[in-house]
Amino acid sequence: MVHPGGRPRKYDKKEVDDLLAKFEKYIKNTEIPIIVDFCAKNGIIKQTLYDYPEFSTLLKRCTEKKEANLEILTLKGSINAPMAIFSLKQLGWSDKKEVEHSGSLGVTIIDDIPDET
Repeated sequence: MVHPGGRPRKYDKKEVDDLLAKFEKYIKNTEIPIIVDFCAKNGIIKQTLYDYPEFSTLLKRCTEKKEANLEILTLKGSINAPMAIFSLKQLGWSDKKEVEHSGSLGVTIIDDIPDET
């Protein structure tokens, strides 16, 4: 929650521990867990989870479960593929290949045009 004046609320240890337990339960019981969904259901802003290092492992677990289940359910054809693709792209997936080149590219210029003189 945001205090009047725009400053984010500070949570004490008990509140953080309560949110940790709720977040862990949400991840366990939700097929495709979405961080902002959890936040909306618990009256907090997403940034709160990133501001407290205690949430870092759960944030990773949430994202990994979401990614895995989106892929599985899309392959099974049981969810909307374009929406799954959109969500997976937000997680870093790409549908294009990027090729990196390293080293130098040697260029040889051959002048085999006859002189006109």
